[in-house]
Formats: sequence, C-alpha cells, structure tokens
Amino acid sequence: MDLPTARKGLESVLTIHPDSMHGDLCFAGTRVPLTVFLDNLTEGVGLDAFLANYLSITRDQAEAVLAWEGDAINQAAGLKIASPRALLG
Repeated sequence: MDLPTARKGLESVLTIHPDSMHGDLCFAGTRVPLTVFLDNLTEGVGLDAFLANYLSITRDQAEAVLAWEGDAINQAAGLKIASPRALLG
C-alpha cells in the first residue's frame, strides 16, 4: 500500500500492510511499528539502545525517520533547527 502523501520520501524505510500489524506504519522488512520507535525516544531510550533491542531495524532506517521528522517540523513551523543527524553526531 502507498504511504500517505505526508510520508512520501520514506517509501523504502516505512511500509503499511493491512494484513500485518493491523495496518500500522512499520519499518520496512519488519513487524516493528513506527510508534514503538517514537514511544521509546519519548521515554528517553537512546537510539543505540533502541537499535540493540530491535535488531531488525537498521541505523539508516532510524536516522532516515529522524531526518524526515526534523524536516517536517522545520517546514510546519517555518523554523531552522538543528538536523537530527547532527544531534546524533
């Protein structure tokens, strides 16, 4: 299934399959919903710890989501904030 227009650019990173994980947006090639990643970050779990717990997700996938989210925030708010990739340094 195609990602909603707002998620264009992440087609190789995130997927939606109505018959898998209740149609949740998941990391491509996994059964790990994007919400699990975002919830972990919100709870203070660092990227390295998250990746150690979810071995099926690559660093490139996680960083692509963070970069996209940062760009989306910049566009929505009209702000110029530090790139998430720079923060991961």
